[in-house]
Amino acid sequence: MYNGELVTSFLQREGIYPSAEPERSDGLALKLEYNQILLSGTACDLIDLADLLVSLALSGEVKGQHWHIDSLSLMDEASEISELILLRK
Repeated sequence: MYNGELVTSFLQREGIYPSAEPERSDGLALKLEYNQILLSGTACDLIDLADLLVSLALSGEVKGQHWHIDSLSLMDEASEISELILLRK
């Protein structure tokens, strides 16, 4: 499946992509907290996640297309939950 980074491209074209952030990003972090899932990341991390979600939604492929987000891609190695799978129904 192809990630065309449509959200990133749009934000850059409009001149509203976040400037370089002062803190280094280690990626997204997932945590189970009070029976809820807390997802945290920098503005750029969240935009990267949005790119993956949009590419999945627009893939045009049959059911079952998915993205794995782990420490090799966008997930912080210290995240309480080490992997997130985005699955298209």
